[in-house]
Amino acid sequence: MTTARNCLVRPILLALFLLSVADAHAEPGPGLQPGEPLELAVAPFLPAATLVQNYQPLRNFLEQRLQRPVIIVSAPNYETYYRRILRREQPVIIAVANIAYLAQAESGYVPILKPAVYTRPVLVIAKTAKSFRASEFRGQSIALPDRFAIVAMQAEQMLRESGLDPEKDVRLTHKPTHSAAVNHVLAGEAAAAIVSDRALLQMPAATQAGVRVIQTWEKGAAPGVVYLASPDLPRQQVAQLTQAILTFVRETPEGREFINKLGYGSLVPATKQDLEPLAPYGEMFKEAIVRLNEKEKSE
Repeated sequence: MTTARNCLVRPILLALFLLSVADAHAEPGPGLQPGEPLELAVAPFLPAATLVQNYQPLRNFLEQRLQRPVIIVSAPNYETYYRRILRREQPVIIAVANIAYLAQAESGYVPILKPAVYTRPVLVIAKTAKSFRASEFRGQSIALPDRFAIVAMQAEQMLRESGLDPEKDVRLTHKPTHSAAVNHVLAGEAAAAIVSDRALLQMPAATQAGVRVIQTWEKGAAPGVVYLASPDLPRQQVAQLTQAILTFVRETPEGREFINKLGYGSLVPATKQDLEPLAPYGEMFKEAIVRLNEKEKSE
């Protein structure tokens, strides 16, 4: 039962959190001017059209609450998205876990919110296929999202724990997005795919209906996305934005439907400490960029 004391404590805790976010900024820039559009830059883990559609309810609410245009943007690939963050081109980002860590560590972005329910890698097959264990895919093709996606990095360890050598026993194929990896299975071009369970929930209903999950890797639990604000934004604008997003997901029917559709349960405050366990994946991301650049130079 909700008591009067709890009703008082929750706003106080939220106020303290918003102040802590604001205090994390050092020498912020001038921020957004009145009427200037606010860009929410979502990591390209799904096709841009799907991302825009999924985040449209949040965009609509923020436009009304903040009294300014709000634009949902993404990037053609993970590397471009990361480079834009390094240059602090994006005032607010909704970043996947490994890029969220790098955004904070390298560019000073301030974590503000994260999902209450973390994402996990899942192995999916066509719904019409026979049930398989991962160990039975020896000699077959497995589709993965972009090599910079945290799930693609986790996939190799997931396969090793299932008794497969990812470099010898299976053929790994990287696709641009989680959706593209699943569609590779639906087209019969791969026996299975390893994707994020939260990303799977955000795909079109027909795509979800065509596959089934046969394995979940619990060790791989990580924030599906993290909301971060540029250190160039003034503390007042960050606090106002954070409170608006929390109001939307916690207090409006549209917000609850939005967050349930994404599979995140809710949004909760995020801190720098929440991102520290993701440091190894941040390093793997940077190593992958180096390897890709070296390969392109040698060709």
